[in-house]
Amino acid sequence: MRLLFLLLATVSYAANPFLDSLIAYADSIAPVAKLGISVRSVKTDSIVYSHKGNEWFTPASTMKLLVTAAALQNIPLDYTPKTLVHLEGIKKGKVFSGAIRLEGGGDPNISARYYPSVFSAFEVIADSLKSKGIDTLRGIVDLDTSFFKGPSKPKEWRERFFDSWYGTEISPLSFNDNCVLLEIKPGAKDGDSAQIAIIPDVGYVKIKNDIKTNGKRTKYKYAMDPVKPEVTLSGTIGAKVSLSTVVLPVRNPAAYLKAAFLKSLENSGIVYIEDKEVYVGKAISSIVLTGPPLKSIMDEINQRSQNLHAEILLRILGQYKRREGSAESGILSEKQFLRSVGLPVEDFKIADGSGLSSQNSLKPNSLTKLLTYMKKQIKGDIYVSSLAIPGITGAGKRLASAEFKERIRFKTGFIEGVHGLAGYIAADNDTLAFALYLNDAQKVIESSARDLLDSLAARIAKRHNGEAAELEAGKNLWQKGNSIKNINERVNFFSGELKNKPYFLGPMGEGLSIYPSYKQRVNFAEMDCLTYMEHALALAYSKNYDDFFNILQGIRYKNGVIDYNMRNHFLIADWTANNKFDFVAEPANFEIFAKEINKKKFFKDSSITNPKISIQFLPKGKAIAYADTAKFAKDTIFGVAILSDLPGLDAAHTGFVVNGKKGLMFRHASQLKGKVIEQSLSEFLKTTKIKTPGIAFFRFNY
Repeated sequence: MRLLFLLLATVSYAANPFLDSLIAYADSIAPVAKLGISVRSVKTDSIVYSHKGNEWFTPASTMKLLVTAAALQNIPLDYTPKTLVHLEGIKKGKVFSGAIRLEGGGDPNISARYYPSVFSAFEVIADSLKSKGIDTLRGIVDLDTSFFKGPSKPKEWRERFFDSWYGTEISPLSFNDNCVLLEIKPGAKDGDSAQIAIIPDVGYVKIKNDIKTNGKRTKYKYAMDPVKPEVTLSGTIGAKVSLSTVVLPVRNPAAYLKAAFLKSLENSGIVYIEDKEVYVGKAISSIVLTGPPLKSIMDEINQRSQNLHAEILLRILGQYKRREGSAESGILSEKQFLRSVGLPVEDFKIADGSGLSSQNSLKPNSLTKLLTYMKKQIKGDIYVSSLAIPGITGAGKRLASAEFKERIRFKTGFIEGVHGLAGYIAADNDTLAFALYLNDAQKVIESSARDLLDSLAARIAKRHNGEAAELEAGKNLWQKGNSIKNINERVNFFSGELKNKPYFLGPMGEGLSIYPSYKQRVNFAEMDCLTYMEHALALAYSKNYDDFFNILQGIRYKNGVIDYNMRNHFLIADWTANNKFDFVAEPANFEIFAKEINKKKFFKDSSITNPKISIQFLPKGKAIAYADTAKFAKDTIFGVAILSDLPGLDAAHTGFVVNGKKGLMFRHASQLKGKVIEQSLSEFLKTTKIKTPGIAFFRFNY
C-alpha cells in the first residue's frame, strides 16, 4: 500500500507541467540551491503546488510572518507601547530634585519615523515639564529596562551581526532604531582627515577618525568596540567624493536614549544638573509618551523587515501573554498560538522573532497553512495589508515591474545563503498563500536569487489570473486589425469584431488591486453597453498592444486612476466629459436636455456635489424619423446616448452608430438580446422598453 501511495504521488507530481516549469526555471538559474515551493488555496485550504513543501527550510525574515500573526491574534489592535517618565523626589519652585526614571515599555518608534524629528517625542516631555512649572532638573536619570528580560544581544545571532544596522541590541528603551548615521566627506586636500558627522549627534557615540583624503581612491572600513559606543574608521576617501554614508548600531541602547533625552531637554531650555547625592522619594508625577499602535509596528516588520521591531514585538507578546518580556516567553506564546488554532507547531523551529538566526527552520506547506488561517480571520485584511505592495510600500523595487504586481502582497527574507519570499497572490475567485525558498544558495548571486523568487511569484500570479487570458484574447483581436490605419475605420472594425459577444451587466471592476473588488479590469468574454464601447475604443486607439491596458483604464477612469470613486460611472456627466467626447447637434432641430445628476445618492455621500448637465438632443419621435433616412459623412462613426427619464440619471444606454443601407445602424451590447448586436437605430427606438426622451450623438476625439 505504501508503494502504491508513492507511485500515485509521483504520477500526480509529474502530471503538473506548470510546477515542472517553475522547477526547471529555478534549476536553470540556481542549480546548486535547494528550492522550496508551497502554494495553497485560501478558499479550500488545499495545496495547489508543492515542491519539497514538507521539508525543512531556513526562512530568514519570512519568519516575521509568525510573530506578527501571533501578535495580531493575541494583542488588541489599539495596544500602544508606552514610555513613562517618573519624577521621584520633590519640587520646589521651578526646580525638581530627585530621580527622573525613564521606564521603557518597548516602543520601537521613538525616532523621526512618525514624528517631525528624532527629538519630537522628547520635546513633548519637555513641554509637559514646563507645563508643571519645572525648568530645572537636579538629580539622576534612572533607566528602567525591567519590561524586558534576558540578554540585549540574542545569543542565536552571529556575532558579526551586532556590528551592522540590522543587528542592533534589543531594549525596551530604544531611540532612532538604536542606530546612528555617519556622513563622511573628504578634507580640503590630499592627506587631510575626512570630515565625519554623526546624525543624530547626542554626544553619545565617539568616533576615532583615521580616514584620509587620497585623490580618487575611496576605501575605508570601521571597527566597533564590543561594549563601548566607540567606532574607529580607517582608510581613504577620494577628494571628489561629495558624500559617503554608513549606518551603524549603538552599544547599550538605553544609555543612547538617555543621552538623546538629555540633549532634547537642553535644546528645549530645561537645565539638567547631575547630583548623585540627591534625595529620591516617591513619584510625584508621571509623564506618559504613547507610541504608534500595533498596526504601525506590524507594517514596519512586514514591509521594511525591521529586525529590531520584530524582536521587540516578540518580547511584548511574551509580556502580554505570559507576563515576561523575554524572547523565550515570546516563543512559547507563538507556539501556544499555533496550537490554539490547530496549526502544526512541530513544523516550526523558532529561535527568534526576526528570522536573523540561522537556527530558525520551518516547512513551506506549514507556513502557507498559517497564512491561509490568518487570511480567513476577522482581522485577516489587516494582516494582509501589513505586507509589502510591489513598488509602493516596503522591500524597495522587489516585484515592482512584475506583470501582475498589483495581485501580490509579500514578505521578503535574506541571510547569507538563504532567500525567501512569502505572502498572498490574488487569484480568480480565490486567494493563494505562497512560500518560496532558496536555501544553500551561497554560490548564487544575490540579485539573481531575488529575481528568481520574484519571477516565480509573478508566474504564479499570471497563471491564476483571468485577465492574462483576456489580454491574450485582446491581443489576437488587435493583430487582426493592426493594418488598418484610419482611426474611424479602426473603431468601425473593432466594434464590429466584438459583435455576438455575450451580454453581462457589470462584467468588470477595479481588479484585485483595489480591495474588495474581485472583478477583473479587462474582459473580452462578456460585456455590457459601456464596457463594449470601452474595449472597442481602446483597441482602436492602441498603436501598440502594450498600450492597450493603460488606454482602456484611461477611458474607464478619470485620469486613468483605477479606483471605484474615479470610475466614469455616468455616461454624460463622467464618461464623455472626462474623455472629452463632443456632443453634436445632428440634425439642426435639436432641443436641450438639462438635468441634475444625483451622485449623492449613487455614492451614498452627502458631501458630494451633484453636477448639472446641459446637452443638445433629438427627441424620440424626431430621432426615429431621422434615423431612417440619415447618412453621416463617409467612414464616420459616432457614439449615441439613449437619454433617461429617471430622476438623477443622464443616460440609460449607449453604443455606436454607423451608416447603413437604409439609414443609421445601432451597434450595441443588448441586454434584451443577450449579446452585442447591430440593428436599425429606428427599430431600436421603436421597440425599446427604455423610457427615453430622445437621443444625443457624440463624436470621438482621436
